[in-house]
Amino acid sequence: MQPEFPYGVAMSTPPTNEPPSGFDYPPTNPASQQHDHGRPSPRNGLAITSLVLGILAIPLGFFSIPGIALGILAVIFGGIGIARARDRVSNKGMAIAGLATGIVGIGIGTFVFIAALRIASDCQDVYGPDMTDEQLSTCVEDSVTG
Repeated sequence: MQPEFPYGVAMSTPPTNEPPSGFDYPPTNPASQQHDHGRPSPRNGLAITSLVLGILAIPLGFFSIPGIALGILAVIFGGIGIARARDRVSNKGMAIAGLATGIVGIGIGTFVFIAALRIASDCQDVYGPDMTDEQLSTCVEDSVTG
């Protein structure tokens, strides 16, 4: 005698995880989303942080110091994120992208910083150490526009 089940359904065979024949289901455990007994792979928070800081470092690089600072942080967090990706956490691509965008932000910030120092030095040579704000503004405008 078979045991009673809700709604009068009796089970003759134990359930399986296999889909019924004739149906095309996606795999139950895609490698990109899960590992180790169906648990989701741990996320790499430093990789996400690196990517966000690297993306912010690029436009802030045009303000020199903030872009350099954020770029350095993005490179540090990206390096740590890549190292963590070896320990079976995801987001290695984000860590690499954060590292790359951080380097670009550092490059832009460094270029702007050196250009500003050069322009300031040239203006000081022309007007001397006692130049006024108006003279500095005129000199910078002439240096930038050519």
